[in-house]
Amino acid sequence: MRTSSIRCVAATLFVSILAATADGQSKLSILGTNLKNSTGDAWDVWTSPFRGRGDDWLLALGAVAGSAAVSLADASVDQWAVKQQNDATWSFLKPFREGGIAFSGRVVTPIALAALGVGVVTGNSRLQEGLLGCASAYAASSAVRTWVIYPVLARTRPDSSRDVATPPAQFGDQYNLNIPGSGNWGRHSFPGGHLVNVTSCAAFLTRRYSMGAAEAIPWTVVGSVGLARILDRRHWLSDQVIGAAFGYAVGKQFAVRSSHRANRAATDNTPVSRDAFLLGPQTGRLQLTWNMTF
Repeated sequence: MRTSSIRCVAATLFVSILAATADGQSKLSILGTNLKNSTGDAWDVWTSPFRGRGDDWLLALGAVAGSAAVSLADASVDQWAVKQQNDATWSFLKPFREGGIAFSGRVVTPIALAALGVGVVTGNSRLQEGLLGCASAYAASSAVRTWVIYPVLARTRPDSSRDVATPPAQFGDQYNLNIPGSGNWGRHSFPGGHLVNVTSCAAFLTRRYSMGAAEAIPWTVVGSVGLARILDRRHWLSDQVIGAAFGYAVGKQFAVRSSHRANRAATDNTPVSRDAFLLGPQTGRLQLTWNMTF
C-alpha cells in the first residue's frame, strides 16, 4: 500500500477517534474493550497447546496425517500448475495472484480502517468486534507461522525463486524438509501462509455471525486464494490442506470466545423475571399477593 494511502487512512481514523472522544468517553471505552478482548483471544490461541485435551491433539494429528497423504500428489499438482498458470481459464483469479489488487493488504486495509473509524464514531460495538476479531485472528495465525513454525521447519516452495521460474517439480521435491527452519523466504512453503490468514478470518466471521447466503463470499475468497497460490507455485497442495485446517481452528476459537462473551452480556443485561408470593401488611390489612416483575 502506498505511503500516501496509509497516511490518509491513518488521518481518517485519528479524526474519527477525536470525534468519538468529543462525543463521549464511552465510545472509546467500547473500542478499548474490544481491543482488550481481541488481545485476550489471541493469547488464548497462542497458549492453547498447553491446554489441549486428547481429542484436540487427535484432530491436530488428523490434519497433519491428511496433509501427509495429500503430499503424494504434490509434484503432479505442481506439474499441472506449470501448464495451467497462464491459461485464460483462471483469469478470474488475477486479483488474488501475485501483483493482483487483492494479493496484499493495500486495498483491504484502508477499507477496514475506515470501517473501524465509523465503528468508533458511532459506538457500534458489533462492527468493531467483527473487524478486530477478523484482524486479530489474521495476526494471531501470522505470528505462529513467523515465530514458531518457520524457525522450526523449513520446506522449499515449488518455485522458490522470485525472479526466474524453476522447472516443474519431480516426485520427491515436495519432501525437501529441514529441521531447524530457515529465514529464507524460499523455504517458507509450509504451511500456506496466505490461506491460513484468510481462512482464519472467514472462519471467525461465518461462525460468529449469521450471514445467510453472504457466507459464500468469504469462503469464495478462501478458495480463490488457495488455488491462486498453487498456480503461482508458491505452495504445495499439502501446504494448503494444513494451512486451511490451521486457519479454521484459529478462526473458530476466536468465534467461540466472542460468542461466549456475547451470551454472557445478553444474560447480564436481560432483566430477570422474579415470581413470588408476598405475605405482609398492606394498608393496615394482611394480604397475600402475587408479584411478577419483568
